[in-house]
Amino acid sequence: MQGAFEPTEQQKDEAALWHARRAGGSLSAEQEYEFEQWLNADRNNRLAFDQMRVLWARIEEPARRLSETQRKPVLSGFLSWFRPWRSFAALAGMAFVAGAVFFLHPDFIDNIQADIVTGQSNVTEIELPDGSVVRLAANSALSTDFDEGHREIQLLRGQAFFEVVHRNGDPFRVRTGDATVQVVGTRFNVDRLSQQTVVVVEDGAVRVSSGLNENGVLLGPGQRVIVNDGTLSPSEIGDVGLALSWMKGRLSVHNMPVSELTARLENFDQGRIVVIGDVGTRNISGSFPTTNIPGSLETVADAIGAKVVRTSPWLTVIY
Repeated sequence: MQGAFEPTEQQKDEAALWHARRAGGSLSAEQEYEFEQWLNADRNNRLAFDQMRVLWARIEEPARRLSETQRKPVLSGFLSWFRPWRSFAALAGMAFVAGAVFFLHPDFIDNIQADIVTGQSNVTEIELPDGSVVRLAANSALSTDFDEGHREIQLLRGQAFFEVVHRNGDPFRVRTGDATVQVVGTRFNVDRLSQQTVVVVEDGAVRVSSGLNENGVLLGPGQRVIVNDGTLSPSEIGDVGLALSWMKGRLSVHNMPVSELTARLENFDQGRIVVIGDVGTRNISGSFPTTNIPGSLETVADAIGAKVVRTSPWLTVIY
């Protein structure tokens, strides 16, 4: 049974929206009055708002500190707390801060495993040990294995465009999620920005396989395959340039859920982008600059009839 002083889920959602609006400084005098009316209508409304205010204060403070600190020093700081004589309260505090880290930096584990992690630059070009070149999108991570004749790449996160050089027939492999891409010499794009993998070929040919389909499919120029839970879905694409537009500072999408688009745009922003309610399920098409994320988010909001509030440099809310 609902407790006498326990906000409902609806009250918590309403509190989150009011907090986002007020933090963004976007309330008119009339809306401030409406907020006060809502606050006083039910004591659980006020309780829900107070809980939301405390929650975001706890989240944003670690975010501010983390933005001024490199990840590895932060990790070593966490480990320094782990001593047998530390109290339970101290460990509980560490657990909370660790939770904040993973909320604000969900890519933390990938970055520890990676050899290369990119920042917010649109494109980072890297020459690999075999002479091949990889161009990485913002917030991408990969590990490499070029020992003993191997040419193996593990794309842990993000988006990468490869220009692979031919070398005595030695295969060049890119693994990500459940997908394996094998080539000899070609130009192709691998997208691992969501739970599925998308491979697009600009030139040459690649074979893409998965755990469920070891023989895989052979792709040529202008073809792509979507790998989702091991299932391969190949298709022709009309314009390879759209898939590669990220290298020119834009994200071009067609009928993409807003939640997925904002997750991609988040890679180019210093903070988190949170979508509230059913806004995230709406589809959108367009080309959005990655050099002006606030402007792109405003464009998205206008297109779907939503609102965007930047509560701080570390958090933007769309609702």
